[in-house]
Amino acid sequence: MEEIWIGDRAYPMIIDLNVLEHIQEEYGTIGVWELELKGWHFKRDKDGNQIYNKNGSPVMYKTEPSVRAIRTVLPLMINEGLAVKAEMQGRPYDEIPDIQILSECEIDYRELAAIIMKEFGRCFSAKKVCQGKKETEKKRR
Repeated sequence: MEEIWIGDRAYPMIIDLNVLEHIQEEYGTIGVWELELKGWHFKRDKDGNQIYNKNGSPVMYKTEPSVRAIRTVLPLMINEGLAVKAEMQGRPYDEIPDIQILSECEIDYRELAAIIMKEFGRCFSAKKVCQGKKETEKKRR
């Protein structure tokens, strides 16, 4: 499990199905959250209609990462990491309040967005590796 330094402490962090479910509840889809985290937006005309290029693809533009997207997931992925680690060690889990995580965090929001995106990508690549190992084991039998 990866760790992130918040204040003077390293916390485990993980994006798993619990975190993904929360993202869906907040944003409607994980894809919308991911675009906001990356700072990508669909270009719209003055009436609010989405603009498409001549090939029919939506026109997009890039801005800074969404602080809302960061705030939505950072405390959750840290608390989920703490819960998983506690379960693995057979001990009780103590939740860290969101306000504590957010107020003690001194990492630049652009760097936070990159850290979160890296973990987001890792959560899917780890599942692919596990699935690949299971398929290899089945073939050996």
